[in-house]
Amino acid sequence: MALFRLDFIDYSTEIDASVEEVFTFFKDVEKWPTWTTAIKEASCKSDGDWGVGFKLAFKPDFAPASLDVKILDFEEGRLIAWGIRNALTTLIHRFDFEPLDEGRCRVRHTEFAEGILAILTRPMRGKIESFDRQVADDLQAAFQKA
Repeated sequence: MALFRLDFIDYSTEIDASVEEVFTFFKDVEKWPTWTTAIKEASCKSDGDWGVGFKLAFKPDFAPASLDVKILDFEEGRLIAWGIRNALTTLIHRFDFEPLDEGRCRVRHTEFAEGILAILTRPMRGKIESFDRQVADDLQAAFQKA
């Protein structure tokens, strides 16, 4: 068990689209700024298919610069988790995609920091939670039928 753990968010939304459709939509990184106000810029830093080790960058609305992240856990159509993991800290943002009935799905967003340096993220807790919630709500809204 980690010496220190800080949970930022555990938030789920239900979306009126299939897991496959939402997962594919979400992986189109360059288009993130077109459907969420929480991200100002986004790009892939790796070529090829998504998987563990794939790199991307995005500029959150609360940060002065882009964040470069690496995919740490990945299951096509089910799970994307990115962040940092080293001897002093772990910071993970995880997206779980769950199929529901009638071509709908649930996306669960979780983010946490743990380890010795995790305490340094405490001042950003409110901004990170707001950012995560905005991305979740905007993803859901992108699939709302008019």
